[in-house]
Amino acid sequence: MQPVFFALMSRMQNVHRWGKSNPTRAENVAEHSFQVAMFAHALGEVRNKVFTEQPQVDANHLAVVAMFHDSAEVLTEDVNSGIKYSDKRMLALCREMEAIAAHMLVTTLPAPLQSTYKGLIEHEDDPETARFVKAADLLSAYTKALSELRAGNMEFEGTERKVLAALAPYVETMPEVAWFMEHCVPAFQMTIDDLVDAALVGDGE
Repeated sequence: MQPVFFALMSRMQNVHRWGKSNPTRAENVAEHSFQVAMFAHALGEVRNKVFTEQPQVDANHLAVVAMFHDSAEVLTEDVNSGIKYSDKRMLALCREMEAIAAHMLVTTLPAPLQSTYKGLIEHEDDPETARFVKAADLLSAYTKALSELRAGNMEFEGTERKVLAALAPYVETMPEVAWFMEHCVPAFQMTIDDLVDAALVGDGE
């Protein structure tokens, strides 16, 4: 079989998110995955550098797992979360579809690479890694909702409320998530002029 994995992954930029929400700015799965990877890495670094009494984590590994967390969607497309989680049967069907798609993706890799990518694509990560990646995924959705609301798109009012509720358990049990929410998330409601001014003046404190 022709190893088409990386060519397929490049098509993630063609898989659009928020299809039922009328966003003011379209978002694709490739850019979402980059942001989730960036956030997961940041959460790992916050754990290691701020909350040093906690067990250390491999922030680079978190970033790589997060980068591939939605890879199956290159075959399945993005399923609206409201629909996906509306019914246990619907969630089970979506999970089964994602598992089949993930396995199909692994088989598109050159044979020597399949064992390396299998765990990433088929979500065989440990519970702690999965927890960091899920928190980063929710943070990505939350900051998107904040950006849309700042643009006056009230379509995301319910999204912001639901994602914040989903984030609550992570904020309560993961100090790095609470830290990120306090120190980093507010900036997503700033204008580009304010962001540039802060970059010119601030020292990260």
